[in-house]
Amino acid sequence: MKLPKPSLSLRSVVLLAVVVGIAVPALLLLAFSESLVRRSLEPLLEGQRSAVLTLAANGLAEPLWTVDSQAVQRALEQLLSDASVCGVELSEERPGAPNLLFKKCSPDWPTVTLVAAVRRDNQVLGSLSVRFDDAALEHTLAGGREQIALIVGLQVVMGVTVMLLVLYLRLVRPIDRLKQQASAIAQREAVVRLPWNRRDELGQLGEHLNEVGDRIDTLIADLEGKNAQLHQMAMYDHLTGLPNRTLFREVFQHEAAVAKREGSSLALLFVDLDRFKAINDSLGHAAGDNMLLAASERLRHTVRESDLACRVSGDEFLLLMREASPSDVVAHAAQRLISTLNAPLQLPEGLGTASVSASIGIAMFPRDGEDFDTLVRHADLAMYRAKQQGRSRYSFFQQDMDANAMARLALERELVAALAEQQLELHYQPIIDAGSGRVCGVEGLMRWQHPQRGLLMPGSFITLAEESGQIQALGRWTVEVACAQLAEWKAAGRHPGNLAINLSALQFRDQRLPEQVADAMRRHGVLPGELSIELTESTLMSDSDLSMQTMARLRALGVALSVDDFGTGYSSLSYLKLLRPAKLKIDRSFVHDLPVSADDRALVQAILGLAQALGIGVVAEGVETEAQREVLLELGCAQQQGYFYARPAAVASVTERLPVWPPAA
Repeated sequence: MKLPKPSLSLRSVVLLAVVVGIAVPALLLLAFSESLVRRSLEPLLEGQRSAVLTLAANGLAEPLWTVDSQAVQRALEQLLSDASVCGVELSEERPGAPNLLFKKCSPDWPTVTLVAAVRRDNQVLGSLSVRFDDAALEHTLAGGREQIALIVGLQVVMGVTVMLLVLYLRLVRPIDRLKQQASAIAQREAVVRLPWNRRDELGQLGEHLNEVGDRIDTLIADLEGKNAQLHQMAMYDHLTGLPNRTLFREVFQHEAAVAKREGSSLALLFVDLDRFKAINDSLGHAAGDNMLLAASERLRHTVRESDLACRVSGDEFLLLMREASPSDVVAHAAQRLISTLNAPLQLPEGLGTASVSASIGIAMFPRDGEDFDTLVRHADLAMYRAKQQGRSRYSFFQQDMDANAMARLALERELVAALAEQQLELHYQPIIDAGSGRVCGVEGLMRWQHPQRGLLMPGSFITLAEESGQIQALGRWTVEVACAQLAEWKAAGRHPGNLAINLSALQFRDQRLPEQVADAMRRHGVLPGELSIELTESTLMSDSDLSMQTMARLRALGVALSVDDFGTGYSSLSYLKLLRPAKLKIDRSFVHDLPVSADDRALVQAILGLAQALGIGVVAEGVETEAQREVLLELGCAQQQGYFYARPAAVASVTERLPVWPPAA
């Protein structure tokens, strides 16, 4: 196992460095000073001893020469009085002279003996032996050692004190301030800008930290601002400022838990603005946005403070009502919302006002669902029921709505399979020249041969196809099958004259429609004038610029356009003149009572006169009796279509009635 390396704080390192840097040299000085002093003193001491011995020998020469015993004794006593001398011994050369010995140290005292001859005129008079104190050097060294130790100790104490004071003031304390400043920055605490007056490295670092702290504060403020913006974007609608679906879901889950615990009810209202898309498309997105803002403000001010409104998407809003019991309270609130939203809305300058209504679906918690998605789906279904009942009203969710929705989903899936498995087919109804009885055209009508439900009329699935986005595929299929059938009839020597097909308004607005028709005509050899397209007058009169562009491109291909169910929608005579369709098809509602109704007779006559004046052909639909046929002929409408002549039928039943092609010369 690898042991972790010991770590020291900066203070410990600095203190250790000071101790090592000052105490170690002092200890080394103490250790080596004695040997150095000894080396320097020993030669001096030896010289001193030699000098004392030489002076003493010279001083004894005269008394010994004159044999002055008292002078000799005084000289020896004077020599013995020297602090470094422990003993003196004089041996004379003179016969019979006694040896003189003087000493003042104990016998075991360390001594050094030096001997010198006493001479006079090169004659040896005696021998002088001096024992010097050998401990004097040690006493001197001991005294010096004590003094050096005292000086070094004072130096160490003063040096350490000064160094620690300097390091504390110039290093440790600034570092502590830097640490506090850095910790405050790291912990996102309020950072007090510290003054740094010095120009050393730590002062510069402190100034840098001040700048870093200021920048971090700025960055944090920016980040908090951006986080607030992101939270606003994530939880609120950017246009209206209302909570979005995410925040609404969170609030619902909390309120649902409270309601479940307290045994109370909640109401979820799904609000959809009627006709908003038409206003948005006609007046522009800026007007649509202003309308949404005004509607959201009305919604916000109409609901109670305890209720929560949110914008789901487009022109759809959700409203969560707390304490939604009894249901009359919810119904009253829904009606109040509808009345408020129905009031005219002020549009941007120059656009005046616009009126929209609201359809509201209501689902109750926990009766209609206990989770958010289920409750929203049920409220949505109830809203569509309100639209089906005439718009500008509210509807509570009923269980049969869910069953109908599931049936619609099943039918939607089956419609996808119908396209893939060729369950769709066109039935054809002849258009007859009532005067001659000759077939002058046919209309292709879509039918669905459902495996379980039998033959389905377009009314049971076209609306679903438009809502689910499958209408484009159905339209392409219709064009393809009609062109292929024309080619097949011509190959069999028959020709209907003109084959009319019905297309949805959604497909007519598709800019790719002319290319799709041209491609099908080219592949199947369909000539100009052999194919026509029927559209309702509402389709032709809306988006006139787009309609005229599409019609111009179709006319260039030789495809005529007919106005189906003429007289039942809203017509603009100026647009009718501008678009100039090939045919008008009088709706069956004007034909049904034609033999007995003067009003219907007058209207049909007016339509015929208008068409004749504009050079537009007319076909009467829904002819079912001989009387209707005769009145139409009397009024000048020869081209007729209806059950009186033939019901829509499969290809085999129609083919034999078609004129031979090419006609005989």
